[in-house]
Amino acid sequence: MMSIYLRRGIGDTASLVLRNLVRYQRRPDAILLVLVQPLMLVLLFRYTIGGAIRIPGTSYVNYLMPAAFAVAIVNASATLGIGVAEDLTSGMIDRLRALPIARSSFLLGRVMTDVVRNLILIPLVGALGIAVGFHFHGTLPNLALAGVLLLGLGFTFAWISILIALWSGSVEATLGMSILLFVLVSFVSSGLAPVETMPSSLRGIAGASPVTHVDNALRILTSSASGAVTHEVLAALIWMVAILAITVPLAVWRYSYYTQ
Repeated sequence: MMSIYLRRGIGDTASLVLRNLVRYQRRPDAILLVLVQPLMLVLLFRYTIGGAIRIPGTSYVNYLMPAAFAVAIVNASATLGIGVAEDLTSGMIDRLRALPIARSSFLLGRVMTDVVRNLILIPLVGALGIAVGFHFHGTLPNLALAGVLLLGLGFTFAWISILIALWSGSVEATLGMSILLFVLVSFVSSGLAPVETMPSSLRGIAGASPVTHVDNALRILTSSASGAVTHEVLAALIWMVAILAITVPLAVWRYSYYTQ
């Protein structure tokens, strides 16, 4: 009996993932928005202030690009929340509630759609990095671990974005809160400049940010063959698990409000 429900849940989730991907195909502006922001970030910081920032032991582009991956992932997750808010206000939830599908498939479908999109987004950002002078000096296992970290970051922020949408209940509020979250995690971290250069009031917050740990781990993975990133990877994973332990139950509980 359990296997029947499991197969049904997987099938329903896969159907909703396909539905979400088809919607992206019909709305290329949504994909373009996800790509333009990291593109502009890389170009602006690479060619405007990049020449004025000196990073010991490496070039600024090699320092910047790991953060560009993280920024692209977080930005894509923010747009996921906007899509959830659109479904809430368009009556999509009511239509799904009338269908004999697993209740969990809506949330899982959105999250897995984000995973598929990130699998496409990561190589595109990597190609952009190579075009502006980024050099990868790690090993293939390091590259695989970097990809896992980025997918984990996207999975984590997908649930944060879903919770924001479910809690706000409107596209406008979700958009505003997503922009605020994007700015905070992108700039109050080691993404664009070393934490040591920040004011003391921000240094502690930026140093403890999960995005900072991901950025630092990615820098080591892409610049060294040693793979000595245990501390940063462990810190990033602990942060991700802690955030998911809070956001997933809250999102499921809040979603039940719309499906009663």
